[in-house]
Amino acid sequence: MRAIATSAVDLSAPEHNLPTEDTLLRALVEGTATVTGDEFFRALALQLAVALDVTMAFVAEFAETKTRVRTLAFASEGSIVPNVEFDLTGTPCEKVVAGGLCLYSDHVAESFPADKPLAEKGIRSYLGVPLLDNNNDVLGHLAVCDRKAMPPEPRCLAIFKVFASRARAELERKRAERALVESEQRLATILASALDAIITVDAAGHIRLLNAAAESALGCRAAEAVGSPLARFLTGPFREFIDKTLPALTDKSQRRQQYIHAEEHFCARRMDGSEFPIEGTVSFGRANGEMLYTIILRDLNERREAEEKMHSLRLESRYLQDEIKAEYNFEEMVGQSAAFRRAVSDIARVAPTDAAVLITGETGTGKELVARAVHSLSRRKERPLIKVNCAALSVGLVESELFGHEKGAFTGALSRRIGRFELANGGTIFLDEIGDIPPEVQAKLLRVLQEREFERVGGTDTITTDVRVIAATNRNLAKAVQEGQFREDLYFRLNVVPIPLPPLRERRDDIPILARYFVTKYMNRMGKHFHEIDAGTMERLKNYAWPGNARELEHLVERAMILSCEPVLTVDESLLPATVPIEPHEQRGTLDEIERDHIVRTLAKTGWVIEGMKGAATALNMHPNTLRSRMKKLGIVRQTGRTVST
Repeated sequence: MRAIATSAVDLSAPEHNLPTEDTLLRALVEGTATVTGDEFFRALALQLAVALDVTMAFVAEFAETKTRVRTLAFASEGSIVPNVEFDLTGTPCEKVVAGGLCLYSDHVAESFPADKPLAEKGIRSYLGVPLLDNNNDVLGHLAVCDRKAMPPEPRCLAIFKVFASRARAELERKRAERALVESEQRLATILASALDAIITVDAAGHIRLLNAAAESALGCRAAEAVGSPLARFLTGPFREFIDKTLPALTDKSQRRQQYIHAEEHFCARRMDGSEFPIEGTVSFGRANGEMLYTIILRDLNERREAEEKMHSLRLESRYLQDEIKAEYNFEEMVGQSAAFRRAVSDIARVAPTDAAVLITGETGTGKELVARAVHSLSRRKERPLIKVNCAALSVGLVESELFGHEKGAFTGALSRRIGRFELANGGTIFLDEIGDIPPEVQAKLLRVLQEREFERVGGTDTITTDVRVIAATNRNLAKAVQEGQFREDLYFRLNVVPIPLPPLRERRDDIPILARYFVTKYMNRMGKHFHEIDAGTMERLKNYAWPGNARELEHLVERAMILSCEPVLTVDESLLPATVPIEPHEQRGTLDEIERDHIVRTLAKTGWVIEGMKGAATALNMHPNTLRSRMKKLGIVRQTGRTVST
């Protein structure tokens, strides 16, 4: 059996070539973005096995040597099994970590007779890919195995790419976290090793004892110094200080002091004659009736060097902490307008509770950001935040995605699947675009909210769950209830604490702040430096209607930074198509009219292409299904090159 080399499949191919089915799968996988560590890899392995309909899926990283690997998560027949460690030699995994993507579509056990578990478990096919860091060093690999043949279908390979990308990102995050721990351990080592030099002398001034730190400070071994006069290691001023101090400590005619501090900047002398600045203390005591003096010295040069090293390590630790946070994409909430402050106040009040939250607002107002803020300020912050984009799921997948399914529950359910509510147990589930939940699923969702229990699709066992629910929508759910499109009892259960988010046109005072924030955010990524934003540009930004809200502003700033010359950022008027200045006395259309006009103009620019990197959904930063839903609601259709209402 011949392996398919990396060149057979371009893993860097643009993702807009994936079929809609795979785009939907991407939305499912995004849920793992809020899970970390072991939970992340377990969820990923289980979901990968289901997505590719295979017997086994696992993620592995190198062990102590690069000849062995250990699994981080191993899914087999719908369940997580204990992790294992094994030699790479003679296994298909050896081919993967040595090169690129490797597919054995059949007879893999015969191709690797030394890998006995393949034959024992009846494995026929294998697909694996190395997980590389930014320097193209192999961190580990992702692999799936199956008891049936695995043809090189583009769809399966594209799905595999998505999972591999998430696995690589988590391994990178783990490495950054591990580096942070090692950095802190180095800091602790420096602190522990920065011991004072301790020298004990007798009444005659001869050295009796040196500790290891004193050996290092004086540049000699204890055997060389013991018995010799202390004076050989003292400079003139320090020798005079010691000569006066030792008698003073034992003078009975004066009030005795337990120790005397050397406050002056004296110098000591090493064995090689070099001098170094010190500070220290001198004390005395008796041992077996003998008077002994203890001199504690601190090398000021070493202390300064240690302080510089500690400062450097603190900066390194801070950088690594920032790097870990960046993997989660936690952005700062920015603004100072009254509307923004009200929203922040609502978040602060509701976060410590377990109450259900309903976040409402137009597309691009930051509903997911608010959900993450509520979760991170709650008592559940150490547990996962699981996101579900309800608009991105087909009707047939919603129930299975939320509650999971049993093997054989429906056609294609070849193994058990863990649902999002089960994954979120102990944490928070974020139901984005809750208004798109099908009516037949709303009843089951209501039961979870009321009774905290559910059954998997096709299952009979009742599963209890402890999950906080945060929902978000850009629809008017109250109106949907009146029209019979949304259950009233579910609406009231979700709307315990409403957090309405104002559109950007109602936060015009925040536009300059947000614009500068986005400039700062992208400067490091682009390697550009903009000191200010052109005054005319800022005025245009403040007068624009922003139907896409803060998200549209961020995308515009990013594009402008690419096209603009440093150091003053200028937004070309062409980047704001159909910029509509909001004059004080101008009558504006309804929000739906503004949004409809914005979507139509974007579709016209993209040639009415919805999906893909150059499609309207990407330009509007929407999921394609969400865009189609908005087009249907707003009556946007294409007919012989012109737009008409339906």
